Formats: sequence, C-alpha cells, structure tokens
Amino acid sequence: MRKNNFLSEYDTFSLNELASDISDYYFPNSQIDPILIAQKKYITYSFGNYSDAFDGLLECENGKFHIYINLDRMEHAYSERSRFTFGHELGHYFIDDHRNSLAKGLSPSHCSFTGFQSKNKAERQADFFSSCLLMPENRFRQYCHKKKFEFRVIQELAKKFGTSISATSLRFCSIGPHPIMVVYAYENNIKWYWSSSDFPFKYLKYGKDKLPEDTVAGEYFNLGKKLNTTQQIFAMDWFNIWNDSQAQKPFFEHCLINGRHTLSIIWEH
Repeated sequence: MRKNNFLSEYDTFSLNELASDISDYYFPNSQIDPILIAQKKYITYSFGNYSDAFDGLLECENGKFHIYINLDRMEHAYSERSRFTFGHELGHYFIDDHRNSLAKGLSPSHCSFTGFQSKNKAERQADFFSSCLLMPENRFRQYCHKKKFEFRVIQELAKKFGTSISATSLRFCSIGPHPIMVVYAYENNIKWYWSSSDFPFKYLKYGKDKLPEDTVAGEYFNLGKKLNTTQQIFAMDWFNIWNDSQAQKPFFEHCLINGRHTLSIIWEH
C-alpha cells in the first residue's frame, strides 16, 4: 500500500484550492510569507523554546488565535522547517472545521508534529495545506514545466519556494510532470514512502519496512558508503520485480544522508 494516499481525493482538491487562493491573494508574484498572512488575519504568534513538546501549536482564547513555534526543533525562526510549521498552524486556522472546533472549545489546543509524521487526519490535512500554501500549484507546475528531471530540479524548486527538500519532493510527487518516488528511512528502516500516481513500480523489495541492501541508502547503513551524488541503480534494487526484462531497467537514486536519517529520491532513467 502506497503511503501517499493519506487523504481523500476531495480533501486534496479542496485543501489545494483553499491554500492556492490564499497564496494568490496575499502573494501573487512573490514567495509566500506565512508570518505576514498571520499578521493580516490578526493572529498573534511567538517563537520560543519548548524542548520536544511540539513543533507548532495553535491556541484560541476569548476568540483570539495565537501560534507558537518551537525553536528547539527548528534551525531558526525563518528556516524551511519553521516556515512549513507556521503554514501548518495556519492550516488549522483556515480549515473551517479545525478553526470552529477550537473557537467553540470542542477541540483543545493540541501539539503538532509536522512533516507528514502523524496518523491523525487533521494533522495530515494541515500538513497538506502548508505544502499547497507555500508551493502554489500553478506556479510550481509552471516552473518545472518541460524541464528534464534531475535532482537539481528539486533543489531549484526548494530554493524558489523556501521549502525543504523533503517537502518539495513530496509536492513534486503530487503535481510534478515526471514520476518520482521518495523514501525516508531511519536507522535502516523505512518510515514512509510516497510516489507519483504514474510511477512504474508500486511495491518495494522487502515490503514497506526494510531498506533493500543494494540501494544507495541501504549501502550507507550496511556498508558505510556515503555517496552524495546521483547514482544509477536498477529496478530490481528497490522493487519487487517478477519480469526479468524489467529487473534491469535503469533508474537514478539521489540519497540525502544526515546521520541516522536518509531521504532517497528515485526516478526512471
């Protein structure tokens, strides 16, 4: 089962429309600044040190909303992760059900951990909203239209929209013109993976948990090989293949390595 089907088609369509409209209204020709959107909506905010309690939190008291961003889990207040977290909390505000539940006291202020980690539907909706807000669909598509795909395209998009490589890669999975797969692993175990709807293979070699040994990510954990450039691999390295002619299909893998974490972007040659 592919893990990118975390929201219904209706959710993805409506959230994308909502976030894109907000982006186009406030920042039709420039990079989106979620802090300025909060100011325009009279939402107060603060950056503080809250250990590992949360990434962000939206609070409503006496009808007024306040956003908390935890700097202990961010590089700094204007980092890509901070921007995404701020966008996530704005999602809780702009999504009617979330805002109304908070305003009426039907839902307590809750701690958010962003980055598509949560299994909670409301958290995933807010994550998706943030992705759409920071990377509006029309602008995103226009920028990568007719570009030959390589890892550099993801880097350029991330820089243009002020987003992390992981968030940009996942947005590309959803609306990019070239099919890719993104796999995140921690200590040699797959934590999540997403793929474009038209990606040619759906099933990973050892299922959804174990990293295959012959991948770039797998060789890092098992052999200590740290390859920082795009590497050619074959379909059989990552995927369950029953057709011998497809097993040798050439693919590329670009693996970002950070200690016990790896993020692999995979695409067909």
